[in-house]
Amino acid sequence: MIRLVLLVTLAFTIVAAGPLHRPHNEYSGRDASEVERSVLHLTVTRAVPDPEAPWSTQNLDVAGYAGVVVGENRVLTQASIVSNAVYIQAQKVDDVEKIPMRVTFADYEANLAILSPIEGKELTGVKIMPIGGDIPVGSDVSLISIENERQLRRVEGRAMEVRLRDASLGGLAVPMYSMTGMNRSSCKSDPMIRKGSLIGICQTVAESQPQVITSGVLSHFINEKLNPEGYRGFSSLGVSLHPVRSPWQRKTLGIPAGKGALRVASVNETSPFSDCVKSDDVLHAVDDIAVDHRGFYLHPRWGMMPIGHYVISKYAGDNLSLRFSRAGKVQTCARVLRRYTSQDKLVPGPGNSSTIPHVIFGGMVFQELSVDYLSTFGREWPTKAPIPLMFIYTYLNDATLTRRRLLVLTNVLADEFNAGYEKISHLVLESINGRPVASIEELKIHLKLPGVQRSGAEFAQFEFRNGAEIVLPYQGIDASHKRIAKTYSISQASSFFTR
Repeated sequence: MIRLVLLVTLAFTIVAAGPLHRPHNEYSGRDASEVERSVLHLTVTRAVPDPEAPWSTQNLDVAGYAGVVVGENRVLTQASIVSNAVYIQAQKVDDVEKIPMRVTFADYEANLAILSPIEGKELTGVKIMPIGGDIPVGSDVSLISIENERQLRRVEGRAMEVRLRDASLGGLAVPMYSMTGMNRSSCKSDPMIRKGSLIGICQTVAESQPQVITSGVLSHFINEKLNPEGYRGFSSLGVSLHPVRSPWQRKTLGIPAGKGALRVASVNETSPFSDCVKSDDVLHAVDDIAVDHRGFYLHPRWGMMPIGHYVISKYAGDNLSLRFSRAGKVQTCARVLRRYTSQDKLVPGPGNSSTIPHVIFGGMVFQELSVDYLSTFGREWPTKAPIPLMFIYTYLNDATLTRRRLLVLTNVLADEFNAGYEKISHLVLESINGRPVASIEELKIHLKLPGVQRSGAEFAQFEFRNGAEIVLPYQGIDASHKRIAKTYSISQASSFFTR
């Protein structure tokens, strides 16, 4: 994806903060009671898999969030809050009735989801909130939040900037408004409205500033066929582009003075342009939209924006052309865009799996390196996770057609069978018995093949990227698994290696 960030600075003013039921000019033509019928309180109960103990789940988590009625029996909210949900209820503000809900469709890359009542139930007495267009610079807006399940409150102001931000940990960058001056520590899918229309949904908070996904992204999601077969989602260029500022580099690449251009830094093997664009090519335009020396183009509403915003507005399956030069020769390449998915990456982004694939061999716990696993190091995991793992995530995390995975020895469950190895953790596996592995399933297969013979006995030899090596015998493995299962309360026999 293109990772260019633009700050479009606007003024921001806090106008008022108070209960929504107080009249305000913001709601002329659509009074506060109608807004109350459009914004629902969601109670979400989640059972999240535990990456530190992948054979179990963490304690049930119950929390409240906001949802917006955007269609008949259709409620829009964030995908991340309903991931791994075991029970969801929707409730009108100041109403005791709670309607059981289910996830109809979710895009975990865009972090958006549609909820509907379970079979036999309906949302009654609600009002569909229309989705407005992307707001001009400096527009007054209201951010709506739910307090104590009983009252909607609003904070009014103006959007300060528009920038491309990751919608989730999956790495899909979409345009968001940044709201300043609100001094908020969190947002729970709070909707942003203007003149009775939905303008955005708060996704996260950065430096006390709510980051609100734009209505253009919401419409892009909602207007699709929301089912796995027909959903086109958000497109991926699959090309990494860098601005060319150095006069020496511009001369080397043959970029004329005063001309906008971007250097192709890399091309993912999943990119639709992988057969025609190469590293060190010079990009001049996308669909005849010229880029400047920073990689920006003129957006009709927000001024200069990164060209990545134009690409993200396309659907997978749309045609897109690139005009670029190589060795001074201008070329054009047109291809059909693919849908962006972080599951193609070497370190996949978050998903909705109820279990974490893993295998235990003699107390050694192996699972695939993922964002979910990295998140076990806390909210500050980008700075707290082991440096070798973060290096892979940051610099080697390209998308692959084969969806190859890296396996990590997350920890060793201490037992007499693995004495001396119990303090080892967070090592990336290179091979087993001399055979490279690219998934948990492949590890299980390789472990069943003949091992290494030493002194008339068979051993499993694990080689790791840092040069470490662990050798354990096959003999006695079943007895060790029985002890470990009892000691660590692991009830799933499938967690353990068996021949």
